Amino acid sequence: MAVVVGNNASNRIFGTNNSDRLEGLGGDDILEGFAGNDVILGGDGIDTADYRRLGRAMTLGRAGTVNKNGLGVDRLDGVERVIGASGFANWISGQGDTGSTSFVVNLATNRLTVNGLPGIGNFTFTAINFSNVFGTRNGDALTGNGGRNILNGAAGNDTLTGSGGNDTLVGGTGVDLLVGTDSRFRGNQEVDRLVGGANPDGFVLGDRFGSFYRNAGFNDFAQIADLRANDLIQLGAGEVYQAVRDSAGFNLFVRRGGQFDFIADVVTNASIRLPNGNFSLASGQTFGNFVGA
Repeated sequence: MAVVVGNNASNRIFGTNNSDRLEGLGGDDILEGFAGNDVILGGDGIDTADYRRLGRAMTLGRAGTVNKNGLGVDRLDGVERVIGASGFANWISGQGDTGSTSFVVNLATNRLTVNGLPGIGNFTFTAINFSNVFGTRNGDALTGNGGRNILNGAAGNDTLTGSGGNDTLVGGTGVDLLVGTDSRFRGNQEVDRLVGGANPDGFVLGDRFGSFYRNAGFNDFAQIADLRANDLIQLGAGEVYQAVRDSAGFNLFVRRGGQFDFIADVVTNASIRLPNGNFSLASGQTFGNFVGA
């Protein structure tokens, strides 16, 4: 094992294609491992583990591990910033966790907070070049960015927000809230896939300012893949909607400019009560599986 040690200034430290130990000591260091099972120790300052040149997708684990997809597994300590491999859909993952830790992830702001680390408490990383998140066994808050994201809540009561882009949200077990878009992007030109899971879940298709996915006809919509009898769909308050049954469940439309715009393809094998004809809901009002924002 090669051991490369910096000094109290800010250094850029490179490893080899073997298993190395890289130590930053003082200063704001950039540490770059390659193949092998590396130990990367940042030391004092704001230190960065830089994987931009790794050449394959990687996974950042909750306890500071980096799985390099066949090139080894690194251990990070005293590192505040992690840069994922360029050009790949890198993952942040809480898989394998058996404790009380949880995630708060915002891919748009490059922030990963791990809550409840034993002996540490909460710790926030800067995580750059990450597209996908697999949550912990506890309640997580996972938010995407303007690109294509996969957000999987795993266990726990999770809140998943896709933001922009064509996203896939999977609630997993627990009571989850799935929002394929957000109040900024509003589903414009997006096709999002929402999978709730076995427990009661909420699917958000609008807010108090109106419906999401209402700008491009059949070119932007949410697909709710598994609506169950105890799930809820939140609709934009005060909008006029229409639900039309099909062989897999029903399609949902919102009135826009005198015409109906497709906003959701809902797949269900449950006995879902649908309104007859056009309908609208005030804030907090419910009808069957629908609730007004």
